[in-house]
Amino acid sequence: MSHPPEDADLYVQDEAQMALHPTLSRMWMQRGRGRQRKIAAPGTNQKRHLFGATDWREGQMVRRYSDHRDSVTFCALADDCVARSKERGRRAILIVDCAKIHTPEGAKAVRELLERHDSSLELVYLPKYSPDLQPQEWLWRVWRARVTHNHQRTTLVDLEADSEACFAEWDANPAAVLRTIGSPFASRQPP
Repeated sequence: MSHPPEDADLYVQDEAQMALHPTLSRMWMQRGRGRQRKIAAPGTNQKRHLFGATDWREGQMVRRYSDHRDSVTFCALADDCVARSKERGRRAILIVDCAKIHTPEGAKAVRELLERHDSSLELVYLPKYSPDLQPQEWLWRVWRARVTHNHQRTTLVDLEADSEACFAEWDANPAAVLRTIGSPFASRQPP
């Protein structure tokens, strides 16, 4: 990944989940000051899935939200990546995991996606059970700490707004995104 083809945009792609029930994590509180922070858990949990792809060279992100983690949304995200790359006179290469929603063997929508885009799209699969090889996971770790851990939101709309606020900061600072995902192109971006 340190030398992607010049005629292609390389994207690292993965999904994350947000839910009304916050993920609980350790948090710092000053000892002896005030009361311990309480994290509420709403009675009925609701979930939303976030599909994201990050340009390995430039740090720009393409994303979609969905109520389901499905191949249809993955294919829509891949379509968005291909359209972005075609505008730039390039093809799109997506680095993905081996989930069924990403493979032509597991999803008819992916077979149709690959037929539709032919040489404009290439899916490169990581080995099974290797989340440490997926650079997008590093970005999700930061995103989860800012959006889903210990949150106080009571609606998915508010939670999605927090997510978009996080992405707005990253859109304004792609060099930070590249540093977070460990891209060798981070040093080529202005700070």
